[in-house]
Amino acid sequence: MDYSQLVAALTDPMKAGYPVILPDFFLDHFVKYESFSSFIDGLSRLAAQGGGNLLGSEQFVTSGGNCVNTATALLRLGTDPRIIVTTDVSGASLLRALADPRLNLDHVHTDGRLSSTVSIETKHHGRRINMMVSDSGSASRFSFSDLTESDLECVQKSGLVALVNLNHNELGPGLAKDLFAFVRDRSSAKTFMDIGDPSSRPETIRPLIDEALCPGLVDVLGLNENELAWLVRALDGGSRWSGTEEHPELWLDAAVFVSSELGTRLDLHTPFYAATVFEDEVTSVPSFDVHGQIALGAGDAWNAGSIWALLHDLDNSCRLLLANAVAALYVSSERARHPTTGEVVSFLQSGPALSSHGKKLLKLG
Repeated sequence: MDYSQLVAALTDPMKAGYPVILPDFFLDHFVKYESFSSFIDGLSRLAAQGGGNLLGSEQFVTSGGNCVNTATALLRLGTDPRIIVTTDVSGASLLRALADPRLNLDHVHTDGRLSSTVSIETKHHGRRINMMVSDSGSASRFSFSDLTESDLECVQKSGLVALVNLNHNELGPGLAKDLFAFVRDRSSAKTFMDIGDPSSRPETIRPLIDEALCPGLVDVLGLNENELAWLVRALDGGSRWSGTEEHPELWLDAAVFVSSELGTRLDLHTPFYAATVFEDEVTSVPSFDVHGQIALGAGDAWNAGSIWALLHDLDNSCRLLLANAVAALYVSSERARHPTTGEVVSFLQSGPALSSHGKKLLKLG
């Protein structure tokens, strides 16, 4: 595959506006355990004996949350992102200590409560998985009314506004509606949304569809195959789409269906390929074949690559390739490290292998 156009865009990028991402900061505690079955057996043993200490894991703590992860990845790619988040005073101190020191923290609110996640990273049936145990903190109640005049001015002057992690937010549909309506009325910025895994709050899906997506307030909706399945079920509960998330051969058709119903561009990222779909227009590329070591935050890294490309007006093929490359380098890092522009260029120039299963699903030979 020829990456020369993308390499040229990364090496000599055009001037672009800054992105604004909101609304969550989480303290992320990673627990890496090699085998899911061994992990469960160990916990069962401890429970049976009344408690104890399970050894054999590798652990580390980072600044996280979809917003901060996406912003950090964009910062490493050479942009100047702005985050708008709510936490408490200790959370703000942790963010300053753990985040890249270049990250703009002018719009961090400290009148809330710290959000935190323990991510158990392990292998199950040959696939790397992450199981998150979260305290949503202030991410559960962030609303448009929380934005200050300074925040709104920052939004107005931006090149793109990204709203992420709505699965934690009880007020997510209203926030999406009010924020993106404000952007449409007061700004020329592009709009991007990633709802996150809605399985713990499925009641928010229909309002998000009715209040933000169908009215045309979202330019690009980023999602994985699980989130796609939830949208399919909300739009058409028919048996044709039953178990969509477990049938990779259905994903593209399901994405076309959802995009046509919503009138919104979908960016679908899966373990095997990525695609951008607008109604019946589809552009797709296989994922890169790398050895994954981290799962939590992979979608945020992918979104960051896509957002960088949207800000720099790259075509859809280059945008998907960049997003795949950023995500591939992130998941293959040992400590959830986002790649720099130079590292992405070097990766592309190395001739990385593409997912054979992805090529098969896309019928590329």
